[in-house]
Amino acid sequence: MRRYFICDQDEIKSKLSSLVLKRSDESGWMHYYYDSTSNEAWVLTQFNSEYHGGGSPVLKRLPELKCEDLIELAMTSLDLNDVIGASKELAEREQNDKEDFRDRLITRMLQTDVVNSSSAERDRLRIIISKTNLLDPMNRRNIVGKRFNEIKEDSEYYQHLAFKAKDLLDDMEKYSS
Repeated sequence: MRRYFICDQDEIKSKLSSLVLKRSDESGWMHYYYDSTSNEAWVLTQFNSEYHGGGSPVLKRLPELKCEDLIELAMTSLDLNDVIGASKELAEREQNDKEDFRDRLITRMLQTDVVNSSSAERDRLRIIISKTNLLDPMNRRNIVGKRFNEIKEDSEYYQHLAFKAKDLLDDMEKYSS
């Protein structure tokens, strides 16, 4: 199974020892590596780079996955690094690139039968909800130049999705006992 994300710091150090640094970007935040044994390209970057200390380092395999592929990876991977990495990548793209994923992710998550799901599957859903900030109802869309009713619709969109995520968490708690 091919891994797409490495979030564990010890695993990142171990993997970096087998990679060759090809270049770093001008900002110094992204470092591009090559694995000569697998012919894979990787990039070392930070999630939540706006945080004091630069955020959490993550090693991502290139090319980057599309939004739908990130959702599927988070929902199906058996590797916790991929679940966390894909979830955080979705949140980063929303914050930095305004790429909307929430409705598609919630729709995919609601396909899970929480009544009959394993504790591991419920843990996966909790991780995804946490790392993608799905419980946060804050409007992330640009409000400049919009009418009040458009801003209100955007706000209601995020509130509705946060409510759905909370309902899913509540259902998982109800059936996990």
